[in-house]
Order: sequence, then C-alpha cells, then structure tokens
Amino acid sequence: MNKNFLFSFLACAAFFLTAGCGNKTEGNPEADSLRSELSVKSSEMDQMNLFLDAVNVSMDSVVNMEGDILRTTNESPKSVKQQIQEKIDAYKLMLERQKERIAKLEATLKDKEAGSAKMLKTIASLKQQIDEKNQTIINLTEEINRRDFDIENLRNDVINLHTQMDELEASNKVKDEAIEQQTDKMNEAYVFIGSMKELKDAGLASGGFMKKAKLNVSNFDKSKFKRIDIRNTKSFKIPAKDAEVMSQMPVGSYTFSSNGDGTCTLMITDVTKFWSVSTYLVVKY
Repeated sequence: MNKNFLFSFLACAAFFLTAGCGNKTEGNPEADSLRSELSVKSSEMDQMNLFLDAVNVSMDSVVNMEGDILRTTNESPKSVKQQIQEKIDAYKLMLERQKERIAKLEATLKDKEAGSAKMLKTIASLKQQIDEKNQTIINLTEEINRRDFDIENLRNDVINLHTQMDELEASNKVKDEAIEQQTDKMNEAYVFIGSMKELKDAGLASGGFMKKAKLNVSNFDKSKFKRIDIRNTKSFKIPAKDAEVMSQMPVGSYTFSSNGDGTCTLMITDVTKFWSVSTYLVVKY
C-alpha cells in the first residue's frame, strides 16, 4: 500500500481550496478548519502506517523464528526434544503478541473512515497468516509427540533385538562348544609306544621270547595310553633303531625311517587311512 496516498489526496484538496480563495486564507475560518482537519488526518495516517510497518517487521520475525524451531545444538545440556519445545513455546508467545498488535490496529482503523478499507484488507491477510502459523504449531507439536512415541518404541525394539541377539549368541556358543567337543572327540586317538616288557606290564601284549608277541586287544585300558589329536600329530619318534606297529593300522598308510642316532620315526603318510580301522596305536620296539 502507498503510505502517502491519503496524505497526497488531502494535500491536493487543500491546495485547490486555498487557490479558489485567491490565496487569501488569512482570517478564513473554513480554510483554517480544513487545514486543521488535514493535519489531524495526516498525522493519524502516518501513525497507522508506522504501526503497520511495525506489524510487518514483527511478521518477518515470526517467519524467521519458524525456520529456527527445528535447529538444535549438541552443545546444549538439554535434549533435542526440550530444545525444540522451548522454541515452540517462545514461538507461540510471539504469535500471541502479534495477534494483540493486529487486533489493536484493526480496532483503531475501524474507528476511522478515510483510507482504512485497504489497510483492513492487509490486516485480514496478516490475521490469516497468524492462524496458519498457529496451525503449524499444533501440527509440529503433534509430530514431535508422535516421533517421541516412535523413538520409545524403536528403543524398545532395539533392546529386544539386543536381547534376542545375546540369546542367539549364547545358544550358538553352546552349539559351537558342543560341535567342537564332538569334533575333538572324533579326532581323538590313543597311542602306546613301549618295549615288550612295558606292553606286558600294561596288559597290552602277551608272548615274547620263544612265542611271537601278541597284542591283547580285549584288555585296552585308555588310562594306559596317551591321547592325541590326529589333526595335529603326524609322526612319532621311537627310542630304538627298529620298531613294529602291533595294532591293525593299514599297510601303506605309514613308514619307518632311521634317524641315524639310534632312534627311528614312525611317519603317518595317509591320516584318514591310518586311523580308519582303529583309533588305538600300539608300537613295540
């Protein structure tokens, strides 16, 4: 709106009135009255325009504050929700003050006749903006509350998932340990390496001297044997130049080699085949 419109119109009217009197306005009560009324009207319009300017500036502040509502900082000791809620409350307070200013301006203009129609239209637009901002506040508050509820549900879901993961990991750990134990057991073997006398003393062999040494299979006692893991043990050092495998290990799955120091080594060449018949190895030297 042209703020000087009414003032210019009234000034022109005053000019023509004074011109029509031949510039002899001194002592003319009617001209004096018009000049006085023109001055009052102009002053009132100037005041109303200034007030409307102030309202518009305040509306700009409202818009700027609206854009700042969702901006939060990690430096604040308050939570994000608390920061936003405080900004919303300040925004609501600013809108209330703005409504009061507009209502005051509207009341002032309704008491005036000249030039008020266009300004009242402007005020109606401002009031509509205020209503829209209030609705924005309502929507934003509902959204924050809804998101807070969603965050709580999400937090519970995360806790439940962590619990399920812990339970699953515990269950898997038990299964893994069971599988590991079973695997270890499947790869267990028992070894006894000794002289004929040591074999007899352990109750593992009979015969000897005039009779061929014979393995006593029915009297295998695990406590007499050394337990090994067949995945890790592929050879055995024998404290003698010669040795004999007495247990039923398949021929071709092992070899003997001399170490040149009065000892020899039993080397397993085919692990699967070697332990396929028995998991008990008895070596006599």
